[in-house]
Amino acid sequence: MRFRDTMICAVCGIAAVGLLLAASTRLDGIHEARQAMNLVSNEPLENAPPSLAFATVAMGAFRGLVVDILWMRADKLKDEGQFFDAKQLAEWITVLQPRFAAVWDFHGWNMAYNISVAVPNTQPEERWRWVRNGYELIRDKGIEKNPHSIILYRSLAWIFQHKIGGVSDDCHMYYKRELALAMRPLLGDKSKEEFADLAAAPSTLSALKADARMTAFIDALRQTDPALSDDEKLVKNYLSLRQNPGRFAPQAHEVINLWRDTETLRQFDVFARAYQLRSVWKLDIDLMIRLNDRYGPTPMHDPNDHGPLNWEHPDVHAMYWAQKGLETAGKPGTYSVDEKNTDRIVFHALQSLYRTGRLIMYEVPDYGPAVFVRPDLAMFDTCNQEWIKRIEKYEELEKSNPKAVRGGHRNMLINAVLTFYQAGQQAKAATVLAELRRRYPQEEYNVPLISFVRRRIAEELDRVGGKDATELIAMTLREAYFRFAVRNDDEASGLERWAKDVHDLYQTEMADGMRTALPSFDIIRYVALRDFMEDPFYPEDLKLRLMGRIKLDRPDLFEKLIQQEDVFRRRFEENKSQAPAS
Repeated sequence: MRFRDTMICAVCGIAAVGLLLAASTRLDGIHEARQAMNLVSNEPLENAPPSLAFATVAMGAFRGLVVDILWMRADKLKDEGQFFDAKQLAEWITVLQPRFAAVWDFHGWNMAYNISVAVPNTQPEERWRWVRNGYELIRDKGIEKNPHSIILYRSLAWIFQHKIGGVSDDCHMYYKRELALAMRPLLGDKSKEEFADLAAAPSTLSALKADARMTAFIDALRQTDPALSDDEKLVKNYLSLRQNPGRFAPQAHEVINLWRDTETLRQFDVFARAYQLRSVWKLDIDLMIRLNDRYGPTPMHDPNDHGPLNWEHPDVHAMYWAQKGLETAGKPGTYSVDEKNTDRIVFHALQSLYRTGRLIMYEVPDYGPAVFVRPDLAMFDTCNQEWIKRIEKYEELEKSNPKAVRGGHRNMLINAVLTFYQAGQQAKAATVLAELRRRYPQEEYNVPLISFVRRRIAEELDRVGGKDATELIAMTLREAYFRFAVRNDDEASGLERWAKDVHDLYQTEMADGMRTALPSFDIIRYVALRDFMEDPFYPEDLKLRLMGRIKLDRPDLFEKLIQQEDVFRRRFEENKSQAPAS
């Protein structure tokens, strides 16, 4: 019996050793597979104190404890305002635990929000560098290692929507300008055909070289300048060559001129722009096209004919990354707070594009482009349709109680009635009012369009006094002057009519005799012009253009302004002569 037990133990021991040896032969394959799937992270810490470097190596699988300590320390430093030290700790944590999505979120947020505002607002280019560092970290590294973490997509979208697209940062207009300038050369004429060409472009230069003429063009260009000497440098610097040829050897521009108006040059232009969108901006052009087709602006006569979105606008990038997160990391059919917040970014982006979607780039001599944002009424129908879909979606997921969705939609429709009426599009305003009555039946909405508009104006004026009513009219006229200066004449006329309607309504229905009556419309219009001309926000070149246009295209208005100037001058002289001697 003992011999039998001994034999069994011996056989089991031999079998165990054999199985261990067999298993050990599979380790290399398993390790290679883990590396191929990017599941291994043994990157060394750079610039770490020796004690920390030793601890991460010595503790092996228990280095998660080190990460916990680092995380608590980084959080404490952030609370104390020591953002740069917290940044260094966060970098070490990302190396030690690259699949800890929260640290990528913290690290990107810290740079885009905390460190950026630690830089004085007199250095907008430095602030912008930190904002860009923040979103690039999440986009290029965090999402790459955590492709199914919806919080990273949401955080990335939020930086574009709130930090760049919002107004909370003193330098937000600089951020908008830099993003627009970076995207403008990549999108060509921004037509549907242009996007189709970008999507069809090869993803590598080697695929492009299959054409003999293309190879000849590339070889000729590479020989002109060291900055274009190999394939990587050529692709990286080609767009800079097209925009700023003076930065390169003259021979490079000569090659461009030699191939100008050829299909070869056009194809390489498209390839270079597509390559930049894919490799630098990490954008999937097919997804860009799908977003254009679903969310793009529409003409008033056909709400289903979507044109391309304005990819120079930060809210379009916010929409892209939110949608990317929903498609990659979302769970359709189930309710999730993180998913709902990501989904809300999409329709908040649409609402922002409707309100501020037009980026007007005005070139100022010796300065460069100045950026102004204005409403894009062509985005209304898309915004409205998608908001309704969100209401229906969350009515089902939240048991007919979609919080913070339905009320916002009603307010948007109310404001849209006034916006379209103000823009001179009464038919569209009436259509929106009809939808408001249908979806949110209330007695106050069941009135004719003109009555609805006048009531809204009266409610607004009732909340302000005569002084503020004058300022409201003057603000509208200042905006009309701006639109006229940038040749948006129809919008300028609509704003001017609106200001006159508000003035007349107040004078006839709300003014209590001479004591509370407003100044004449001509006086307010003149004051508004003076305010515009003295406003440092607008470039001097734009102001000169405005006066030139008024003199040539609106001589009647110019004559009234001159007359009002004379009246003001005479009054000033009279007051001066009547002033008591000091």
